[in-house]
Amino acid sequence: MIGSQTKRKDDSVMDRNNLYNNNQEDALEQAARQQAEFLAQQEQLREESQQVQAVQQVQPEQQAQPEQQPAPQANWEQVQPEQRTPFQVPVRDSLAAPRMDAQQEPETPPYSAPQPPRQTVHEQWRAQQAAQPPKKKKGGAGKKVLIAVGGIAAAAALFIGGVTAGSMVGGFNVGGNAPGSSNTNVPTVPSAISIAQAPDNAENIPGDVIYERVNPSVVSITATSLTSNGGSLGSGIVMSEDGYIVTNHHVTEDMDKFTIMLSDGSELNAALVAGDADTDVAVLKAETGGRKLTVPEFGDSDTLRPGEAAYAIGTPTAYRLTNTITTGSISAINRNITINDKVMTLIQTDAAINSGNSGGALVNKYGQVVGITNAKLSSNVFSSSASYEGLGFAIPINTAKAIVDELMANGYVAGRPSIGISGSEISEATAQYNDVPQGVLIQSIDSRAKAYGQGLEVRDIITGINGKTITTMNEINEVKNQFKAGDTVTLTVYRMSTGETKDVKVTLTDAHDLEGTDPAKIRVDEATNGGDSQRGNQGGYNSFPGFGSIFGW
Repeated sequence: MIGSQTKRKDDSVMDRNNLYNNNQEDALEQAARQQAEFLAQQEQLREESQQVQAVQQVQPEQQAQPEQQPAPQANWEQVQPEQRTPFQVPVRDSLAAPRMDAQQEPETPPYSAPQPPRQTVHEQWRAQQAAQPPKKKKGGAGKKVLIAVGGIAAAAALFIGGVTAGSMVGGFNVGGNAPGSSNTNVPTVPSAISIAQAPDNAENIPGDVIYERVNPSVVSITATSLTSNGGSLGSGIVMSEDGYIVTNHHVTEDMDKFTIMLSDGSELNAALVAGDADTDVAVLKAETGGRKLTVPEFGDSDTLRPGEAAYAIGTPTAYRLTNTITTGSISAINRNITINDKVMTLIQTDAAINSGNSGGALVNKYGQVVGITNAKLSSNVFSSSASYEGLGFAIPINTAKAIVDELMANGYVAGRPSIGISGSEISEATAQYNDVPQGVLIQSIDSRAKAYGQGLEVRDIITGINGKTITTMNEINEVKNQFKAGDTVTLTVYRMSTGETKDVKVTLTDAHDLEGTDPAKIRVDEATNGGDSQRGNQGGYNSFPGFGSIFGW
């Protein structure tokens, strides 16, 4: 009986491996057939085109000569910097948590269209929209809002970790600087944001008085890229008299040159100090020329209560609407919102937040800045406008303060924990089809991570962490982020090669040490050009069709 049970177990493991290999072969055959059909269609179109050209050459007199039209003149006033702000949240379905993504709208100085699409879906959609002249809204001023898929990093194959620099969530891309845009020589200052307590027994301050107090501290930001000729428009908040300004990371992402416009219309050049993609916070340093900027009073965001009055100040849509104030209330606090598969805890408000408000100020009833506006809800990321109203979000200023201090002291957020792996979530249907447990399939293990060589294997399926059952990347991050680099966590994994479930203890690595591309992956890529790219089970990189998008921790 024991021998029979062992045989059935071995047969089950063999069946799963055979099914996995058959799925790979079927996927390759289908891709080959589709490519052959595409090439045949292209050849047919080419032949038809040649036939039409031949007829035109033989019978030119039978063709009616079209009236010559003057070549269209480029309307450079319509080619303007893209806006990727604020994020918008397309609702996946009635049961799913909302997902945040970026919204764009061109406005102000002329720029040419960005370069061809990049790696992420967000960047592809952004490039396509910026390449088209913006359309005017019916009935007057303003342009249609262009909504992109993701402002931090959203893609069909999303890397959330130390796999691809510049498009990571989950702790790896903590610097977030575009090439050539960081300024490592900018002097640092301690605690740029000072939190003040709410006044005792104070009455609510009228909105016009609040505007007069805070408006001089809110700036407009024009960001341009020297490589793609693209641009973006956002807002920012002055943190110090000598020119330090806090804004959103997605306003500065991939940008090289920054211009700050103050509330009085004067402009200052600025440099990027650092940015953090995980928290969507970035710091700029303006060249003030000795001029002292106006610093607002920052309030304790932990004391906010739903129903309190709230105000949003920023530059929605365009420079002609610079320093706009909108009013509303604090709708909710500690709202967990998924942005590009990364959960952020934000303040919800019904004060109107629009494209260009990103990086602007959310102000409480006492005239204190308590948040940095960065997102709004949208039912469809490809819609020309959001179907939801009054659903805006802001980063709590208490959260931003800690990140700002790290960015100004180190240029990145130190001590953020990372496992050092990339993988993909296995849905319930995929798990049932392949007769494996639902969880997260390990696609690669970073050779620089402390977890490398500690017992994890490529193709392991993570089903739990520290005794908690998990099925998604977010659930892993929720537990992992309670620890710091150097701590040890226990992962429960299902080993596909044997069909066994086991616990593996791994040591967390400082995410900053895993920035950039793993040298082992570079070697594999080089070997792929002339040989086999498989690296066995103790780490490395492989391809696993049918298991969804790739993530990293």
